[in-house]
Amino acid sequence: MKRKISFWLSFFLCCFSSNVFSLSEECTNWRTTHPHWLWCDDFESDSSLEQNYFDVNRENGRFGVVSDTAYAGTHALRNGYAAGVESAGWLKFSFGATPVLPKRYIDRNFDDVYWRFYMQTGPNWIGQPAKVTRAMIFSSKNWAQAAIGHLWEGNVLSMGLDPVSGVVGSTVVTTGWNDFAHMKWLGKVDGSEQVYANANREKWYCIEVHMKLNTPGSSDGVFEFWINESLQANKNNLNWRGSYTTYGINALTLEGWTNNGAKQNQNRYFDNFVVSTRKIGCYETDAASPPQAPIKPTLFSR
Repeated sequence: MKRKISFWLSFFLCCFSSNVFSLSEECTNWRTTHPHWLWCDDFESDSSLEQNYFDVNRENGRFGVVSDTAYAGTHALRNGYAAGVESAGWLKFSFGATPVLPKRYIDRNFDDVYWRFYMQTGPNWIGQPAKVTRAMIFSSKNWAQAAIGHLWEGNVLSMGLDPVSGVVGSTVVTTGWNDFAHMKWLGKVDGSEQVYANANREKWYCIEVHMKLNTPGSSDGVFEFWINESLQANKNNLNWRGSYTTYGINALTLEGWTNNGAKQNQNRYFDNFVVSTRKIGCYETDAASPPQAPIKPTLFSR
């Protein structure tokens, strides 16, 4: 019996521990190991949210880092939904030249950005929560948006892309946050994976989004997203910004907002949030081709 226990312990340590530890340490020394990454956060610390992000809405403790679950490490970021309440909290990430709370890389504009995160719904999850994430160009201190790349509700229980322009010619015509009256919607397209279905509760999804601005004066912009490395939807030939070039993509969100309020008390989680100027993939970004997820023992499946 002792020999059998020793064998299986050795087998586990040999075959699985390296995968677990590599995932846990994805953000360790990321600036050195992944020079094209702009950010990495595995949400192991709640106290650093306000330091790392701006406009953090904690919704009276329902939004923040918790130990309920984790894709890697021991903690994740929770959207805590309350029955009948629209907001489950959010945070905004600032980067690049920006008129709104500059934090990092403030000496340059970014025209081509990828961001990836892992997402999981809780064990009693029901329904479509709507909002998830968006990238944008802030063009003024009052949060006027020259372009917005929304990833939010899709067909039934999937996710969908909804790109927006706030520019006419070279002039930003929006005057503040969500100035719908002055936005031009560029055409919604939905993914197929029903991530919010009951059968997918407590399943971690790797979600990556790519927003590429158009060449000034042309319509060659791109917007697309993948789930577990499978392309879900894409839009090409987009005119995000006309000829506007003062600022590039300079803010991202992870957010929870359900129009008309959540159906019940329930949770959704984010983990391992990465922002990059190149395709990220679900594990290592420096592989020659998109990497495959390592096989995990059933005992530790999430």
